[in-house]
Amino acid sequence: MLKGFRYHEASILLVDDEPSALEFLSVLLREVGFRRVRTAHCVNEAIRRIEAECPDLVLLDWHLGADDSAQVIRHLRVVYADKVIPVIVLTADISPTIKHTVLAAGASDFLNKPFDITEALLRIRNYLEMRWLYQTRERELELARLEILERLARAAEYRDDATGQHIIRVGRLSEQVGRVLGLNEERLFELRHAAPLHDVGKIGVPDAILRKPEPLAPDEWVLMRQHTEIGARILEGCANPVVQMARTIALTHHEHWNGAGYPQGLCGEEIPLWGRIVAVVDAYDAMTNDRPYRPALSHEQAIETIRAEREKQFDPLIVDAFLDPATFSTMRGETTESDT
Repeated sequence: MLKGFRYHEASILLVDDEPSALEFLSVLLREVGFRRVRTAHCVNEAIRRIEAECPDLVLLDWHLGADDSAQVIRHLRVVYADKVIPVIVLTADISPTIKHTVLAAGASDFLNKPFDITEALLRIRNYLEMRWLYQTRERELELARLEILERLARAAEYRDDATGQHIIRVGRLSEQVGRVLGLNEERLFELRHAAPLHDVGKIGVPDAILRKPEPLAPDEWVLMRQHTEIGARILEGCANPVVQMARTIALTHHEHWNGAGYPQGLCGEEIPLWGRIVAVVDAYDAMTNDRPYRPALSHEQAIETIRAEREKQFDPLIVDAFLDPATFSTMRGETTESDT
């Protein structure tokens, strides 16, 4: 067995219109240690099961009465297009035509009925190992991508924050605001890793402006404000959802709810949700930490400023979520931890 791979954790979906066949396979798989075995007796039930839980492997009878068994495979490939999910077809027809049809439909393999139990279990375990290896490789690639994005964000952040902690705090607080808003876990994951890239465009802003110890002159503000569009250009053209969200945030986190922001002068819900979330979080963290041109404000002072800008600079919905007790408790713990 591969290190770290646990067969009993795999989710297996059995699809067969014969109750006795479903019962036999269910009992067999559970006896050898599989705990998450689901069953379906028709195409529609199989599709519902697939949508409710992503299976790690499907055992599919090819003759489901009047149903077209290939629908199960097609639906699986559409719903989980980015995943490798093995489908083993069970059929009593051993003709070359059926074999070709089964494989052309997108099945990974087939077993002839009546099948040898030992052979069936070996194939199931082999395909589960293949899926586990694929998932491991995908996780490693995703971690590498996220690490590169984090380092890119830090490269920009070190220009005006020697600790690099601002981007970490903004990512954590943005995620928590999103949680209060009811975003699903996938979006929360993307938001946590995209938000730290909000100021990546500062790479293109001169040090004399970033580190200036007094307020910027009007012509210097013109250059500073370009960091939103520079960041968007750096991040554009990538299919990765985290990078796509990061581009949106980089471009829009300085837009104002009342239309007085930059670079496009968007207002209200014209501003993407991700930009509206990071606008509040970024402002809070900037206010409560030292800047070259001013000392940090207290937590209470920053909160009062955010309240005062509700429906002006900030989306009132996002402000309310930010001030929610659930955000507040986590926010203060995370901020303290980051500053130590």
